[in-house]
Amino acid sequence: MDKLKSNWLNYIGFTLLLLGFWIAVSGTFDLPQLVVGLVSAAFVVYFNRTLLITSQERPAVTLKNVLWLTGYILVLVKEIFIANFQIAWLVLHPKMPIYPNLVSVEVDLETTGSRTLFGNSITMCPGTLTVLADEKDYLVHALTKESGIAIQDWHLMTRLKEMEGDK
Repeated sequence: MDKLKSNWLNYIGFTLLLLGFWIAVSGTFDLPQLVVGLVSAAFVVYFNRTLLITSQERPAVTLKNVLWLTGYILVLVKEIFIANFQIAWLVLHPKMPIYPNLVSVEVDLETTGSRTLFGNSITMCPGTLTVLADEKDYLVHALTKESGIAIQDWHLMTRLKEMEGDK
């Protein structure tokens, strides 16, 4: 019974999350819009229920975890901002000092969620792309040698390891 209750809370939580996204995109609080958004969100959750992350697979929603994730996102946005300027400089440079390369990155993260977040963080930063993500090794395409070397000991992986250690 406890697992059934947990699943229902999970479904309701994802439905509300999608409804919040619907409201943000539609920009209105009209009753017909809200009803259509709620029904749409419920259908999406129902038809994708086997794909949803269960409460056992994700960290607990606590103030500490929310603050940590907010900090991680802010650091990632800063990294994306810096990478944008680096790539613009490379492209606008007269000699265009680009040296595309593939780098193997050893990923020492325990949970699937952390590994996914790290791979997506690499891909969101301009100039790098996670090409292949195995259990402990990622193949990353980097636009320069320097970025390929820097990604191997990126400080965001350290932040993820710290979060995993706090469980």
